[in-house]
Amino acid sequence: MKSPEKVIVAMSGGVDSSVAAWLYRERGAEVIGVTLRLQPDHIPGLEGCLSRQDEEYAAAVARQLGIRHEILDFSGDFVRDVLQPSWEEFAGGRTPNPCTICNPRIKFGKLLQYADQIGAARVVTGHYVELVECHGRRAIRRGHGPNKDQSYFLFGLTQPMLARLDFPVGTMAKTTVRQLAQQAGLVTCDKKDSQDTCFAVPGESFQESLRRMFHAAMPEGDIVSTDGRRLGRHCGIHQFTLGQRKGLGVAMGAPAYVTRIDPKHNTVTLSTDERELARSRFRVTAINWQSGNVPATPFPALIQIRYRSRAVAGRIIPDAETGAEIELAEPLRAVTPGQAAVFYDRDLLLGGGFINNLED
Repeated sequence: MKSPEKVIVAMSGGVDSSVAAWLYRERGAEVIGVTLRLQPDHIPGLEGCLSRQDEEYAAAVARQLGIRHEILDFSGDFVRDVLQPSWEEFAGGRTPNPCTICNPRIKFGKLLQYADQIGAARVVTGHYVELVECHGRRAIRRGHGPNKDQSYFLFGLTQPMLARLDFPVGTMAKTTVRQLAQQAGLVTCDKKDSQDTCFAVPGESFQESLRRMFHAAMPEGDIVSTDGRRLGRHCGIHQFTLGQRKGLGVAMGAPAYVTRIDPKHNTVTLSTDERELARSRFRVTAINWQSGNVPATPFPALIQIRYRSRAVAGRIIPDAETGAEIELAEPLRAVTPGQAAVFYDRDLLLGGGFINNLED
């Protein structure tokens, strides 16, 4: 008799991954639930995307399903490969997106390594995306739910990774997933969704928590107007991001916005004219083309610069150094260096990279 397929299911303690594990068990696979422990223990008051309570939920679902459950501690790798680079971005006046760094380096990267160690054929998660075949390769299509598509965070996955992944709830509505969880009697059927926060101390900004974690001292600097007038002082450029309106520490008699962060001169520029935040051209570097091939010529695409923002039409002009110039059909507000710009052909994920610099 043929042995059942051995699969790893990444179990976060939420309903989506619980149902993914249940579906594969129902198919007759040998399911091993794996929970990644990423949260460092030495930061008082820290809350992460997976708490100890989430680990307990994942273990409880594994017991209900009669499957093996493992907790793998990669907190050191998470600090080195995600949090440290994120802090360096903040310290340089940029605004990183840690999830887009974590997924290829830690979550999927480490799970696939562990799959190799134990002889598992694939890694299964509860992400809301669809895997499809496209021109002989695997590709990601947006999730079908309007508020549950998670493809933006997965642009860094490569063809070898995609060949061994599956997202069994990716095309389902959330109500369907919860109904299946109730049908299976899973303890997570009514559990609230996580808040997509990888690292937070209540009452403190993410960047300030990182500054304390890495014992960094940030120099004070000037807050200036667009015409160079000194408006006040700041305690570190890491506390600001483009488009920010609250917590600026100065009053200008009208709503003001951060329009520039200059790490060279350690200044933060404010303006009361929100139109100064509009950009229609910018450069993207460190691009991962999910097909594995760098496009040879410019081409039209939809470009999304934040998880919750809409994708807009534009033109991508790639070069041989894994970068590209982006020309948007309409200006966008607060195109932010360090954030991810993700490219789509309609709802098909093409790849993405990190916003590097802006052009007027």
